[in-house]
Amino acid sequence: MTYSAVRVRETPGEPGSGRAGVAVIVFGIAVAGWVSFGRHLFGLGGDLTVIYAATLGVIFAILLVLVGLAMRRSDLRGFATRPITHAMLISSGLSAFLLGLTIPDNTPEGLQTIVSGPNEPALGIAIGIANPLGVVGIATGIIALVLAVKESRGRITLVESWDDDEAAGLTRASESTQDSDSAHTAETSTSPSL
Repeated sequence: MTYSAVRVRETPGEPGSGRAGVAVIVFGIAVAGWVSFGRHLFGLGGDLTVIYAATLGVIFAILLVLVGLAMRRSDLRGFATRPITHAMLISSGLSAFLLGLTIPDNTPEGLQTIVSGPNEPALGIAIGIANPLGVVGIATGIIALVLAVKESRGRITLVESWDDDEAAGLTRASESTQDSDSAHTAETSTSPSL
């Protein structure tokens, strides 16, 4: 048996408008703003806002804007964006939204979050949830970016085939036998009869 595989690039379809990519770019900027400055909407802004804006806000903005650009490029080139990319993007955005609700800020009354205020034990629980939410949000954003970039280039499908050497050999042998039989028949029909 012989195995062969050929890589085939996806054929682009009808080019789209790229609106979904633009919506993701706007969404990414909004998510970054929420994580960085969302506590100010509730009067809980404090000293840590600058640190969150310079770290988490920038990371989420860069990741989600790049995902949006890749999705826009996919749409303009006629390539489809898979549902798993959308799922990773939504997961990243949802995690970032929840992070904005649970991330603490240092106010004159002490550490506070949007969901708990300064009250214990809710404050400790919110802070404990914030760290995993940030990690999950960034990780799923990276996955969405990798998938979106690959899709913007056109997916590559692997076409596999197995050839049965024995069947191929038998086919070749029967073909050569038929060729020799027809050649022998042709020789006998052209020879003079006595």
